[in-house]
Amino acid sequence: ESASAVFLCGGNTIALNGFIFEYELADKLKNSDALIMGASAGAINMGAKWLCGKSTGYYKEEENVIYDGAGLDNIYLCSMHNLDVTSSSLQADLTPMSESLDVYVAYNEGAIRIKDGTVDVLGEVYLVRHSVIEKMDETI
Repeated sequence: ESASAVFLCGGNTIALNGFIFEYELADKLKNSDALIMGASAGAINMGAKWLCGKSTGYYKEEENVIYDGAGLDNIYLCSMHNLDVTSSSLQADLTPMSESLDVYVAYNEGAIRIKDGTVDVLGEVYLVRHSVIEKMDETI
């Protein structure tokens, strides 16, 4: 509660999600004044929701499962080193989610920073909003 910075590491996205909710950290993170950063699984779990499915590289069931994230912003960050935004299966999975929240697809070293409601982009990042895919301009 008194931390000046929190880093949510990468790793197993599902296990990290379970840890965040088992220890009731979502509200603590949302209400914190700390700088909160995440890499890979950590960044994915910072958003409102995320998709566990074959097209995103995270799956344990035959069907897609949508998980609640910590909800630091009303977004979904889809981050995998080998994702292809032109993949029809990825588009079919992400476009329904894009009707209710912004979906950011980050490639390789791509990243976003959200500060005071402004989204800054580093590297190759795409925004899927209301089923429209748009490559974002790099701002960092």
